[in-house]
Amino acid sequence: MKKNSMKIINCNVLFSIFLLFSYFYLGMAWAGGTLFSDDFEGDTVGQPASLWELAGGAPGKGAKVVKDPLDPNNKVIFVNSPKWVGDLPEGAWAPKDKSYLKWTDYTFEGDFMVDDPSKLFAFNYRAKDYDNMMHYNVRRWDKGIVGVYTRENAQWTGAVKEIQHPTKHKVWYTAQVDVKGHNHTFKIKEAKDKTDFAKIDPLIEEEIKDTKLDSGTIQVMCYGFADNIIIYVDFKDVEAKNKLTTTWAQIRRVN
Repeated sequence: MKKNSMKIINCNVLFSIFLLFSYFYLGMAWAGGTLFSDDFEGDTVGQPASLWELAGGAPGKGAKVVKDPLDPNNKVIFVNSPKWVGDLPEGAWAPKDKSYLKWTDYTFEGDFMVDDPSKLFAFNYRAKDYDNMMHYNVRRWDKGIVGVYTRENAQWTGAVKEIQHPTKHKVWYTAQVDVKGHNHTFKIKEAKDKTDFAKIDPLIEEEIKDTKLDSGTIQVMCYGFADNIIIYVDFKDVEAKNKLTTTWAQIRRVN
């Protein structure tokens, strides 16, 4: 009788552990997590980034992995589309995985830097292709303009919003785009600033309803360096630089 009781207790304990891990796994799956991240450290300097491809437009001088101009021990992607075709910068690059075209609501973070104050760098998001995308212009020439734009059916439909926000050349910044439904929130800080984005005031926060751009991948385009790109839902479980960053506090907060 005692032996059978011990078996029942052991079975109950094992079943409880199984339920706990199942709940944890399902909670994580439901909550989201990292969809994509790339810090380019696994790539070869002088070659195209292995997880990326030309998403459309003319390639200009292309995109390739280079040494960080400010840190030769760090690898980054350099996008070089210095010419314009009509009113368009040449070429945009996106992750190769086409499943990312189905992304809807997510947070996109990426580091960027330009070494020439006359140049333009931009991240795109909810990009269906080169001709249909939300365009987050994080540095517009040397005028210090941050702007959000839409491009649909190969036509720029004007600025959603533009503000003055000067940035310095040869300084790494981190940009964040948080998009949920019609709400689009944009933040920028210097990359060396360790302040959590939750404590950073938005530069732009807009309800954007007059567009059909409700899903799509992310892109880099124009001219400049980018690094530590990560796209996630609710929380990051993998930080660029391959560091695990999920904490119990984050998991408990989500669940």
